[in-house]
Amino acid sequence: MNHVRAQLEQTGKAILSHSRNEIYVSMRFMDIALSMLGYEMNLSTKTIGVDGSKILYNPRYLIDLFRDDEILVNRVYMHMILHGLFGHAYFRNGRNEEYWSLACDIAVASILDSMPAKSVRQVTPDFRAAVYSQLKKDLKVLNAEGIYRILWQTPISPQQFEMLKEAFIVDDHQFWESKKEEEQETQQRQNNQEKWDKASRQIQTGMETMMKKYGTEAGELLYQLQISHHEKTDLKEFFRKFAVLSEEIKTDDDSFDYIFYTYGLQRYENMPLIEPLEYKEVKKTEEFVIVIDTSESCPPEAVKAFLEEACSALTDSETFFRKVNIHILQCDVQVVSDVRLTSKEEVEKYMADVTIQGGGGTDFRPAFAYIDGLIQQGEFQNLKGMVYLTDGIGQYPAAPPAYDVAFAMLDDQAEEAKVPSWAIRLDLDSDELREAFAHSRAAEDDSDNKHLEDI
Repeated sequence: MNHVRAQLEQTGKAILSHSRNEIYVSMRFMDIALSMLGYEMNLSTKTIGVDGSKILYNPRYLIDLFRDDEILVNRVYMHMILHGLFGHAYFRNGRNEEYWSLACDIAVASILDSMPAKSVRQVTPDFRAAVYSQLKKDLKVLNAEGIYRILWQTPISPQQFEMLKEAFIVDDHQFWESKKEEEQETQQRQNNQEKWDKASRQIQTGMETMMKKYGTEAGELLYQLQISHHEKTDLKEFFRKFAVLSEEIKTDDDSFDYIFYTYGLQRYENMPLIEPLEYKEVKKTEEFVIVIDTSESCPPEAVKAFLEEACSALTDSETFFRKVNIHILQCDVQVVSDVRLTSKEEVEKYMADVTIQGGGGTDFRPAFAYIDGLIQQGEFQNLKGMVYLTDGIGQYPAAPPAYDVAFAMLDDQAEEAKVPSWAIRLDLDSDELREAFAHSRAAEDDSDNKHLEDI
């Protein structure tokens, strides 16, 4: 019995090694990723899966697949490699597990079906091609996050969902994440995630520098990697960069020596040797402008989510003055709304009942002209900066203004945007914004229901 087991294990490893070599010959830019996974027989799965550091396989599944067509084994191998490069096992972030799993498989299959490399080339079935075509009506990039959003928001019957699973699910995702991980396992997952992220960036760099030699074999892989590595920005951290230095009446805990202070209390009872200063210089947001592109190119739910995140950052107790001067403009080809907020209470009240106006084309110049007019009227004394949420497609001002400017771009819309050199480009994850907004609304509903129950 042990002899049979050992033979099955050896055969499985031989098939995987052969597959790895086949892929390497036709796609040498994948060498880093191909060298990252070990092999281990695992009979808890009927098929095959990956846990971040090794491929866990059922040998009988591999043997049967290899007998049918060795290209099928190559595609399964590449399928798991692509899951690793895009971090699918690590970025579920509270999403529905079944829908996220299917979205990841569809995203990976779309890349594989775009590859002309001999080792993985296969005629795309009509059903899969039809699914890609339908998704591309709403998505410019068929990444897992976007596909998940479409699947989650679109009514799908159980029969349709089963058809999608049958067409796209290839590997076993049970090894991706354990709901009850030990501390050691959690650390291992973090290490695996960092290794795959590093490999993903190295492969992107290699493909960009050797595109003419190898890139044609990669299909949409390079483009997908470039999109996935677009740096996303923490809004709170970003708004801190626009803060102004001011003096606030507040105990400065860093301005005195605790040793002498406590020595005085001990030596002279209630008389400290050094009193702390009663003021300190802090960086806080005092004057600021947020402009919202209300043309049809920016989805209302993403706009509201951005405003909620921005206002949450601005009203943070560590970055907020007691009195502020924040203007929130809504603009398409003209400024259609200007709301002035002067306190944390006003910001919270505005967010509770915000409405999006406009809906025409996009022209950035009217907002800049309007702000310049406010400065001339004395509305701003020390305007630090302005953030403009937009898809980036429109007419920019020819010259830079007297204040800092950032154009916040939704990642699934701004590939063609040409931001001026004098402005900061801020890339945002539109799916995370939408989901944050949805979770926030759900949390508010739960809170309201709880309040009613208490009553």
